[in-house]
Amino acid sequence: MSSQLSSFKSSKGEAEYVSAYDAVLKLWPVPFEENDVMTRFGTTHVIASGSKGSPPLLVLHATGTSSTMWFPNIGALSSAYCVYAVDIIGEPGKSRQSRLLRNREDCANWLGDVMQGLGLERTNIAGSSYGGWHMLNFSLFFPDRINKIVALAPVASILPYSWPVLLFLRLTPYLPIKLNPLRSFFNKDFHLNELFARQFASGVKNFRYANPKKSIFPNVFSEVELSRINVPTLFIVGENEVIYDPVAAIEKVNRLIPNIETKLVPNAGHLVSMEQPALVNKHILEFLG
Repeated sequence: MSSQLSSFKSSKGEAEYVSAYDAVLKLWPVPFEENDVMTRFGTTHVIASGSKGSPPLLVLHATGTSSTMWFPNIGALSSAYCVYAVDIIGEPGKSRQSRLLRNREDCANWLGDVMQGLGLERTNIAGSSYGGWHMLNFSLFFPDRINKIVALAPVASILPYSWPVLLFLRLTPYLPIKLNPLRSFFNKDFHLNELFARQFASGVKNFRYANPKKSIFPNVFSEVELSRINVPTLFIVGENEVIYDPVAAIEKVNRLIPNIETKLVPNAGHLVSMEQPALVNKHILEFLG
């Protein structure tokens, strides 16, 4: 069973990745604590920032990026919230998987376990890409544990992947990919932080994902399911999104999700919170506030 789990390919590769992860954490502009939360699927690593007396906000990262992707946003968000940046289990990061996420119920239960370990009965959640899919899925299983959600270009969820993105995601577990695909998700003129790019590349090189035939793969929610998302929702997408048509995605969520606000962010690709952090931070804080 252990060979089916997501994990690092070697202890040397893991050490290389953790060193790159910690280098990006030095960009964190505010004090933070790192903790491991026990769940039924393994230990989940969480970076906590902001006053413990402030309202809670969970943030869930895009695939391959880990919680360090929030370094451009954490200063603003933690000024008003106690922010818990969660390394999604089964992804490159400091979480360690001991049991597969086999279906959507497992994914919801994992995140519920994280909340329980943090002592959170209810919370706000913001999720980017794969983290956005997890967040929307959780809202369908446990809506009573959520105050508001912010979906930042959630993968699948709303519309099918564009075929180049789907091909990359499907083939990653099987191919010895040396090419770092990260830059293709940003605008061409965006200056990507080199420390973050190095961490992502180390994950591509050293991390082995669980076989997608055995584990969960993000899917598009049905129209009935989307119409059941009744918590206040903010949907943010870049005008140059590559995983699906951003305008079509906005039209669909406006039609189906009852309590929704939408924002189309100019000069941004898929990882919109990294490309336009000031504007995205403003949108999130105004919506949650």
